[in-house]
Amino acid sequence: MTDRASTEPADPATQDRYQVRFDVGLDGARRIGGSAHLLVWCDAIATEQVPVDALPHRLEVVDARLGAASAIAQRLLALQVARGERTMVAVVAAGSPLESPDGFPVGDVLLAGAVIDALGAVGIDATSPEAAAAAAAFQGLRGAVGHMLTASVAGRALAESQGADALPAARARLEESALVILREFSHSA
Repeated sequence: MTDRASTEPADPATQDRYQVRFDVGLDGARRIGGSAHLLVWCDAIATEQVPVDALPHRLEVVDARLGAASAIAQRLLALQVARGERTMVAVVAAGSPLESPDGFPVGDVLLAGAVIDALGAVGIDATSPEAAAAAAAFQGLRGAVGHMLTASVAGRALAESQGADALPAARARLEESALVILREFSHSA
């Protein structure tokens, strides 16, 4: 009897054939995180907590900041050295609401693109087309990320719901350079 799992083609939505994957929202994280080792959660405005407990349990989870993109790339390299083999990364634009985002999360996509761009700069460039598109968006708008954050639907909604002072706070958080690891990689599930 043939093992059915080994004969069925992988679901293309998992992006398993790529080292660097990209998707949106919690559903997207579940799609591309199943065989990843590191998940980078990209929420430029961060109006909700990172849903760490809803993500696959063995994944290392990093809460991304634009200023920490290079540190995230270095973390992936360190994890790869520690594991002694190719390490897969799922880069997720959070969107809002997290489960099934409404609209296009421009700030989150640009943040994800910055992380993917930083991964490419250290040689981790086996990217899915989805990840390449996010990186290209960041590369093209690199000088306007702050403006995009505040002018986007999400940025304007934040200012409307929490006041204009919320935008500078969101931009300051986005620029932070600290590597924020919410959960470390585990070899067991």
